[in-house]
Amino acid sequence: MKILSVIKTSEGANWAFEQNKELKNRGIDVVAVLPTKKGKIATKYIENNMKIIIQDCSLPTKNPFKIFSRIKNIKKIISEEKPDIIHTHFVTNILMLRLALIKDNTKRIFQVPGPLHLENRFFKWLDFKTSSDRDYWIATCKKTYGIYKTFKKRDIDKHLFLNYYGGYGGREVEEYSPSTNILHKQFGLNRDDILVGTVSYFYKPKKYLGQKRGLKGHEDFIDAISILSKQNPRIKGIIIGGAWKGSEKYNQKIIEYARNKCGKNIIFTGFRNDLKKIYKELNIVVHPSHSENLGGAAESLAAGVPTIATNIGGFPDIVINNETGYLCNVKDPNSIVKCVNKMLNDYEKSLEMAKKGQELVKDLLDINTTTTNMINIYEKINEV
Repeated sequence: MKILSVIKTSEGANWAFEQNKELKNRGIDVVAVLPTKKGKIATKYIENNMKIIIQDCSLPTKNPFKIFSRIKNIKKIISEEKPDIIHTHFVTNILMLRLALIKDNTKRIFQVPGPLHLENRFFKWLDFKTSSDRDYWIATCKKTYGIYKTFKKRDIDKHLFLNYYGGYGGREVEEYSPSTNILHKQFGLNRDDILVGTVSYFYKPKKYLGQKRGLKGHEDFIDAISILSKQNPRIKGIIIGGAWKGSEKYNQKIIEYARNKCGKNIIFTGFRNDLKKIYKELNIVVHPSHSENLGGAAESLAAGVPTIATNIGGFPDIVINNETGYLCNVKDPNSIVKCVNKMLNDYEKSLEMAKKGQELVKDLLDINTTTTNMINIYEKINEV
């Protein structure tokens, strides 16, 4: 079976790479289409001897004149590669492919990395309106699955599947190191400081979606730390992550905002390559996203760290309130404060919940399980 995997970025989407690598290891002929050879993820494809084709297959919203050349190039790739299934993971990719391949009968999968575009009326309509009987969707959280179930255009049950992105479960869980005090040493933290962290890239607000604050909720986290550090000076906010492409100014704006709100009670570590070594230094991890799939909650639970997440998207799939962690209200710093205090007031229970969450993601997100599910989905689609 030959799968043409179309990826929007050569820099990110490691979850798509891990899935493709495991599919290749299982004997699936995977050809990855990337916009450039340069980038951390593109390098991984090359290092793993995976065939790549260099072509930007995203909808050129800022340069619409490029649309005709992209249509021509996409048609050429399909003609030469003759894939059984085209598999993509991004809205701008699937829209471009549908436009270019109106008369082509190749089956297409849109594995939806999160519910963000479905939370906007126009983009939800566009996704469904441009689809045909050749299109299939794989939701990667229950929230996304539930939204697609409401589509009335066709027998959606035959075109819709649920399968998580793997890679944070299984053997990956055991790779998280015991606390190493790297952060304590690097930033001069005291042994009795309480580290409340958040881990994500910085994404600038998308004004066309009506966003006024960043998607990952950094401002909400800072507001919460401002309150918490006044209640307990031992609490230190740790913000781990760097600016995603084009968000450098927003990143600096957030640093200034934190300095004004929290002074020295917040530390910015920047992007880290040693997450699996430093995760367990954090006493609590907060994921205050405004829209999300499973996000970083999969990582913090895999590390066995007490986890708080907003009650949105795919977070509730793994952060089961009062069982594997706590869910807080979205865009609500006071709700974050309440959850943090609740964890600190009974930290033994918090650790027990984290352990249950670790066991949950170990099974649910095991790359072997998710890859088997994906192959089964391919086979079902091929039989139609």
